[in-house]
Amino acid sequence: MLSGIIMSAQEGKLLQLSGMIFNSKSEPIKFAHVISRTTRRGTITDNTGLFTIITHENDTILFSCMSYKPTYYVVPQKVDDFYYSIDVVMEYDTIMLEEVIILPWKTYEEFKEAFLSLRIPEGDYEYALRNIAIIQIQMKYDNTSYPGVAYKQAMNQQIQKTITYGQYPVNNLLNPLAWAKFFNELKKGKLKRYIPKEEKKTEKDR
Repeated sequence: MLSGIIMSAQEGKLLQLSGMIFNSKSEPIKFAHVISRTTRRGTITDNTGLFTIITHENDTILFSCMSYKPTYYVVPQKVDDFYYSIDVVMEYDTIMLEEVIILPWKTYEEFKEAFLSLRIPEGDYEYALRNIAIIQIQMKYDNTSYPGVAYKQAMNQQIQKTITYGQYPVNNLLNPLAWAKFFNELKKGKLKRYIPKEEKKTEKDR
């Protein structure tokens, strides 16, 4: 106990340091840590960003809080009174997190079992391959644009950009839910080739 008093006397006069902690928007930061680097003692701010701590002259105070950069303050060497007040402004800190992929399966084995259990409608698989081949040919040789299709495609691209902003784009080829939806559309016959009425009449005439 005596050694602690001697050390405090050597470090400087004891005083009560009080103040408030704000961010760059002048908003109080609550539950921020206030620690004396000499005595290793500290406190936290209340709901209004107010703090008070017993320290001494020439001490270094550390202010830290999640999502903010650490801030240091050095108490002056000579303080006239036993009470000293300050206002602290902390800057925002950007924390880069690793990519996290959330899937409804706990393990790869559960994913494999769910994917293999998908039922492909019989007879529609070959039909879908023919439709894909026709679409590829149309995309290669037909440069005409359709306003309705172009608008829908542009809106879907904008929605995907908004959802995946700051992230890697979603790859539906690895999404079993997208495959299930694709097979469901095949089963309902929504991916069948569209034949205009004029072509149907000519086929009947033949």
